[in-house]
Order: sequence, then C-alpha cells, then structure tokens
Amino acid sequence: MQNALEKIIHLDFQGYWHVGSGKGRGYYLDEECLKDNYGLPFVSGKQLKGLLRHAVRRAEAWGWYKDIGLANCDGEATSFEDLLFGSASQSEGRFETSSGMIFVGNAELAKSEYDYLRDAEQASLRQYLYQPLYNTKIEHDSGTAEDMSLRGIEVALPMSLYTDLQLRLTALDDTLLQQQQAMLASNPNPWQIIEKALPLIDAIGAHRSRGLGEVVLSFVQELKD
Repeated sequence: MQNALEKIIHLDFQGYWHVGSGKGRGYYLDEECLKDNYGLPFVSGKQLKGLLRHAVRRAEAWGWYKDIGLANCDGEATSFEDLLFGSASQSEGRFETSSGMIFVGNAELAKSEYDYLRDAEQASLRQYLYQPLYNTKIEHDSGTAEDMSLRGIEVALPMSLYTDLQLRLTALDDTLLQQQQAMLASNPNPWQIIEKALPLIDAIGAHRSRGLGEVVLSFVQELKD
C-alpha cells in the first residue's frame, strides 16, 4: 500500500531525448547521454525537482490554485512554491531561508527492466537504448554543408522512466512553517498542487527546440516493479 506522502511519477518520452552528461566520444559524438554506472539512461532528481518547481511557480502565477488556498496564509511560506520547494531567494541570509517538503529521486527504468539490463550477461543490449543523430550547418548562399560543421549527438530511444517523490516535515521547530507543512501533509490529497502542474512539463533535456525530449508526466498508483 502506497504511503499518502509518497508518490511515483511516470515519465513517458514520446520520441528521442537527450539529457547531457557533459562528455563526448572523440570524433564520433560531441555529446553523450547521461548514464549510470551500468550504462543505463536516467534523469537526475535535481533536474526534475527544478522542472517541478518552475511548473508550480507558473501554475500559481496563473491562478490555478486559487480554489485550494494556502494553509495558514499568515505563516512563513507565502506560496505553494516556497512551501513545497523552500525559499527561492538567493539574497536571503543563511538562517532566513526555509527548507522545502518535497524530495525527488532519479527517474529510472522500471525495476524489472533495470534489473534485467544491468545484469552483466545483458551488457550488449544496452547500446540499443541509444542512437546517434547528426546535423550540419548549411551555408545560406550555396545551400551546401559548411566545412567542419558536422556535429553528432547521442539520443535515447522513447521509453518510460519512473521517479519517486516524498513529502517530509522538514521544519524542526514549533513554528508557523511547521504548522503549514503539517496541514498540507494531512490533506486528503496532498499531491494536488504537483498534479495540477504536471501538464506544464512537456519536454525534458537538451535540444528541445529541435523536437527532442517531448514527454508526458503523470502519477501512477502502484510502486514500479
């Protein structure tokens, strides 16, 4: 039975996608995909948390939560963004910031797929999760490829990844912030803020302007197997 303060998000990539590792592969590829120690693709929890925060910020600015109301509006957190993700301002002092409630794990393949592919006997299959894409710069006048402009990028195939989310009470002192966190955690649907914002994340990773990374995010009810 899934805990009410735990949730799983399904990332359903609709096409090729690229989350960069910052590394290349010599003359063959300029950019490689981010991979774990087994050579399997993933999206870091840090990147996902940033995307979720930005989505909640936009949803709140557009009035999507006006029918919900922030728990204890006189508390330290004046927005759902701050309550869930912590203080956003970088100008505040160390002891003037507040921590958020939400913790986001890395998005990985379903456990059964992950366990199968990480087995040493299946190492040869991992390469088929990726494909190289190449492009060149075309000269405007001649319509031909510009010399030395060939670029290669590694992309991952369309696939499903899953990430675990948790809500935790992080305000340790008996403060208004602690009361706000407790009120949200005790809500019959504490995930409605995130759920409303999920459609605002429609692409993940680099080269989105070139059509990469299109994704559909949704909550799933059962733990990934």
